[in-house]
Amino acid sequence: MASDIKAYRVFVASPGGLGHERRAFHETITAYNESDALKRGALFIPVGWEMTLGGVGRPQSFINEDVRSSDYFVLLLWDRWGSPPQKEGAGTYTSGTEEEYDLAMGCFRNPDLPMRQVVVFFKAVDPRQVSDPGEQLAKVLEFKKSLESGKELTFETFDEIDVFKDRLRCYLAQWLRDHEEGTDAKVRRPEPPPSPRTPESLTPTLRDEDHPAVAAARSELVEEGRRLADEGRLTDAEACLARAVARGDDPNAFNAYGMFLLRLGRLAQAEAMYDRVIELGAERADLEVISVAYTNLGNVFLTRGDLDRGEEMYRKALEIDEQRHWPEGMACDYGNLGLIYQTRGDLDRAEEMHRKALAIDEKLGGLEGMAADYGNLGLIYQTRADLDRAEEMFRRALDIAQRLGHLEGVATSYGNLGLIYQARGDLDRADETHRKALEIDEKLGHLEGVGRHYGNLGLIYKTRGDLHEAERMLRKSLEMNEKLGRLEGVGISYGNLGLICQTRGDLDEAERMHRKALEIDDKLGRLEGMAANYGNLGTVFEARGDLDGAEEMYRKSLAIEEKLGRLEGMANACGNLGSVFEARGEGEQARELWVKARELFERIGMPHEVEKLQRLLDDLSRPDAPGD
Repeated sequence: MASDIKAYRVFVASPGGLGHERRAFHETITAYNESDALKRGALFIPVGWEMTLGGVGRPQSFINEDVRSSDYFVLLLWDRWGSPPQKEGAGTYTSGTEEEYDLAMGCFRNPDLPMRQVVVFFKAVDPRQVSDPGEQLAKVLEFKKSLESGKELTFETFDEIDVFKDRLRCYLAQWLRDHEEGTDAKVRRPEPPPSPRTPESLTPTLRDEDHPAVAAARSELVEEGRRLADEGRLTDAEACLARAVARGDDPNAFNAYGMFLLRLGRLAQAEAMYDRVIELGAERADLEVISVAYTNLGNVFLTRGDLDRGEEMYRKALEIDEQRHWPEGMACDYGNLGLIYQTRGDLDRAEEMHRKALAIDEKLGGLEGMAADYGNLGLIYQTRADLDRAEEMFRRALDIAQRLGHLEGVATSYGNLGLIYQARGDLDRADETHRKALEIDEKLGHLEGVGRHYGNLGLIYKTRGDLHEAERMLRKSLEMNEKLGRLEGVGISYGNLGLICQTRGDLDEAERMHRKALEIDDKLGRLEGMAANYGNLGTVFEARGDLDGAEEMYRKSLAIEEKLGRLEGMANACGNLGSVFEARGEGEQARELWVKARELFERIGMPHEVEKLQRLLDDLSRPDAPGD
């Protein structure tokens, strides 16, 4: 434990009804202190009305003193605004929570006071309440709208207690980094609110058997909700969608609401919406409705990293679409199954699925589907290090997206082309292309894409040696992936941050990051990520002089890369193993591995890596080089 501990007070404010969340707040902070903060010289002290001592005077005044002396302020809101802190008409505030928040913002704006950041969490409300909020909830929703329009503060909406705890840990980690960097500045990290867009994978119009006027009114609410969401007015958008589902029997409305929630990362609520769509489809004996719901449930499970359940949902959708002889749905199902196999590292089966999807989309003339298929095939070729074919696929996808004016597809294609340029060592062109993609996705509010582009830019900065900017980009990527619940992206971000720590020489922190990434990829069954993490752990052990540990990690990495058929990964693993043998003085084994690595890099067209291997081999040929 560090000998000098800096304490930071974290105040939590909330009206009644959030006792479970307040307990989770205290438990999370206590656990984080024990696991991370204390070891790194910091202590976060949870503060709230539970700890405020009584005395002479108005109780709220004692709470306010705690707010003024706090470093961070967390506001929790659900469906209640609270009651006035004084007798009716005696004060200016409508609730004690409002007074605490207003005081915290005043402290935040005052450079002489310790308040460093104000964060607001909203617990998701049942759609039936949102559709008819009542006085208390209406005040909460009005406050949320004011935060959206003001864009001064970061705020979150969570639908599960574990999501709240995960997000709180993210803030604690951010504050701990600020502590270690010695920054005293007020923390202003507002994010543009996400603007969910309708996924292109499968969005047929679902049947509505109501009276035409009623159906039309609900359809208008759904479209208005989508429009408001695209404008970033999420509170108003959710109110429209909640009113659309209020009657409880319109599958199209539930489907639209589920898509809205999925893009916001509120996965538990999205799953509930799609479960309701399945019920409604069964009541109507409408297979199209059920197929759509299974597809979207698959998207929920894929986002969580639950590949087995994701595959189960996609196969149920495929079974229905084959029974109905509906080719558009089948193409979507094959494409989604391909994504499952890609994530698992089964590239042959993934390619088979994507080619089935492409054949159907080409026959139908479905350009959006073709663009998705080309992009997915490009990712497979990229993983196999066939960069020329990968680029061909990405350019085909880009051409279609530009013709259709499909901006999200354009951004995805630019991002994929940037990866090709990175692999070839053309960092300037990669930087330019990733920034094009980032600009589009930021404009769209597509957080998944934004997080991906920040991660790629972070790696470019690392290669250039700008570690500060690299870490800043990678932290943004991690934050967005955690917010969306994208485990795959979280694992990638941890792995990349581990590389930053390695470069700085912080081997313990690097190992911690790589093991976090490995744990996630192992849980997902994501072999490509596991291979990279084993390789990174090998470089950590090698830097410590633990050659046996390094060899073990490199061999695990090589075995996975050979299973995947990834030539670039095999080349890297062979090169690393060669370094281990060279360090032991076993020159012939080192030469054999470096020659193999050089040949693999030659096959996949990476001349800068070939040159590096050749220099190592030339050095090994010197008379004073180590031998067996």
